[in-house]
Amino acid sequence: MGQKIVYVVTVHNHAVLNQRIRKLLMLRKRFDRMILICGGEETIYSDDVWEIRHSINPTGVLRKLGLEPLKETIDNWLYFPSPHVLFVKAVQRALSRSIRHQLEEGAEITVVTCVPNHALGLLGLALKKEFPSLRWIMDWQDLWSHDPYYLMRVPQRHRERLLRTERSILESCDVNVTTNPFAAKVLEQQYEVPADRVVSIYHPFGDDEDVGDSLCNRDRGGTVRISFLGNLFKPPKVPGDKVLEALRQVRQKGVDVELELFGNAPRDYEERLAEAGVRRCGFIEGKEIIVRLRQSDFLLLVLEDLPSCKTIMHAKLPQYLLAGRPIIAIAPQPSAVAGIIQETSSGYVIPARSEWGEELFRLLTSYLAGAPLPERNEEAVQRFNWRHLAPRWLEIL
Repeated sequence: MGQKIVYVVTVHNHAVLNQRIRKLLMLRKRFDRMILICGGEETIYSDDVWEIRHSINPTGVLRKLGLEPLKETIDNWLYFPSPHVLFVKAVQRALSRSIRHQLEEGAEITVVTCVPNHALGLLGLALKKEFPSLRWIMDWQDLWSHDPYYLMRVPQRHRERLLRTERSILESCDVNVTTNPFAAKVLEQQYEVPADRVVSIYHPFGDDEDVGDSLCNRDRGGTVRISFLGNLFKPPKVPGDKVLEALRQVRQKGVDVELELFGNAPRDYEERLAEAGVRRCGFIEGKEIIVRLRQSDFLLLVLEDLPSCKTIMHAKLPQYLLAGRPIIAIAPQPSAVAGIIQETSSGYVIPARSEWGEELFRLLTSYLAGAPLPERNEEAVQRFNWRHLAPRWLEIL
């Protein structure tokens, strides 16, 4: 029996891997080898991490000349679906050499492509065509053409090609993994992928991320502190301006509310953020973010009322569940996020179609008046623990 070797491929740098990939790599001991392939400033190979530098982009000289808009225009014409194909091509060359040698020695090979970036689908297609016996798992952390945020980033002239490529990916990979049952149903019902090739595995949290009993009691008589983790301005999915307007309305009606933003905001938004009571705290990682989240009254999730938003499970949601503070989820109903909040009884759902400012004001005034907080269903929360989800990954790997 040959070796069992797993390759996990992402475009991201080793230092900024998301929790989903970090947890997946914790299964290394269950295989003869599990190798992470990721982006890097230079190409470096080690036993378990390959950092691959993008192939040189000849249009890069335009950025140095201060012609970034021209560079982007040319790149849109040259590269499909994005300039990340330069990374894909470099990885393909490295993997083809390695996989060919390992298959000759009788190894069993699995390749997991973690998207976005969706250009990695082209890597899987190329490897599957060259090596039909390898097992290819497409981890759809975000769907592609179903989500306008990703679809609209591809120039109009390439969109028909995108749909053909996406269809080839769905038909060629051995397993399509999604982050929740809503997304799985989209692949099965709208894209007609056979149910036996679709698996949903939630984003996880892990016991290794916990910081123990650091939950502090908050005084309901003072400022209501809400925390938001991630990018608040990611239209059309996350309309940050609409959130700011809702917060301004709540403050104008007399509720002293403050939003701590652990993430991005446009550079020229300082005045708007201040008017809405938003304090930018920057990115914080590791266990420290759990400590900071636990110092809030509420944790905020936001998704606009779009069909694609029904299928999204925020990568930050497991961290929110681990932090243990009640969650305010502005989300479509029904949707993956709304369903998780309701099943775990971990907070409140404000329907995305409602008036956000009015609903948020009603919720916060009720809280300040002493209304009881939801009683969490801890058994349901634990379904998002890596201890529960790791066996699902092992099944398909």
